Formats: sequence, C-alpha cells, structure tokens
Amino acid sequence: MNLDQSGQTSTELILLLSGIIIIVLIIMNLYQNYVIDLTGDIENNELDNLTNQIDNLFKK
Repeated sequence: MNLDQSGQTSTELILLLSGIIIIVLIIMNLYQNYVIDLTGDIENNELDNLTNQIDNLFKK
C-alpha cells in the first residue's frame, strides 16, 4: 500500500511539473513574438532619432 501511494505521489508531481513547464514554454513563445514585434518599432524610432540629430547638426 505504501509503495502505491509513493508511486501516485511521484506521478502527480511529474504531471504538475510537466504542466508548469508547458505553461512556461507557451508564455516564453508569446513573449518572444511580442519582443520581435517591438524590436522593429524600436529600430525605426532609433533610426528616426539618429536622422533628426544629424539634421540638427547640419542646421547649426
């Protein structure tokens, strides 16, 4: 009886950890997609700022 209970506890722990790992992987995938979309916006803003700074240097 004790061996069955130990096996059930181990199985429940494995299922719990597997569920947590799956949730973390899904969240990482969503975050990666968000960061990839955000980097395009950041690069465009940085390029615009650099262009404006260069233009301001030549205007002086």
